Amino acid sequence: MRFLEKQMVRRKSSNVFFAGLLLLVFIHPFSVAAEQRYVRPKLDVPVRRGQGNQYKILKLVKSGELVELIKEGNSWSQIKVKSGTVGWIPKRFLSIEPPPVELVKILRSENERLQTNEKKLTRDLAELKELNATSGGELSACIAKRDALKEEYKQLQEDTADVVAINNKMAATRKEIQTVQASMQAIKLQNTELKRKTAVTWFLAGGGVLFLGWIIGLITCRTKRRRSSLL
Repeated sequence: MRFLEKQMVRRKSSNVFFAGLLLLVFIHPFSVAAEQRYVRPKLDVPVRRGQGNQYKILKLVKSGELVELIKEGNSWSQIKVKSGTVGWIPKRFLSIEPPPVELVKILRSENERLQTNEKKLTRDLAELKELNATSGGELSACIAKRDALKEEYKQLQEDTADVVAINNKMAATRKEIQTVQASMQAIKLQNTELKRKTAVTWFLAGGGVLFLGWIIGLITCRTKRRRSSLL
């Protein structure tokens, strides 16, 4: 911070020193190509229609006023003032450099501009420092969040592996259950068929017993009848 302030002070001093020269080059209120002159200190300087005091006065210009140089003679120079009036003025009343009063105004204006820029730079520097501190905190928070997300992703991968293993085991169990169910269904069909055959067998056996009993009874009755007839 102190280094920057020293640099600003040095720049400010050099800028103030060269402010007058720079403004002489870069201030062009009329046109870029036209030369300009300052009216030297005098209360009012007449601008005449021709080169001589006998010509009509077109306008009065004040000391320090900036005019456009159109043509320069030996004793008189043709100029153009801000209002657009074109006339002649004694050459001795024109100067490339501004009068001391105007130069002081220019230097004061430049000084105020530099002070304003210095304040702005100071504010910008403070804002940059604050932004840097804030950005540093936000960066740390982002890094911590990234690490937390990486840990969660790792845990999710492990959980996913467990889920896949469990799903595979459940699929194998389902297949085994389906096989057992199919086997049980076959056994049920076999039991049903066996029960049906057993019922038929018992029915036939019962019928055979009854038929055999009937035959035995019939034989027995005939035997008793023969015995009775013999007696």
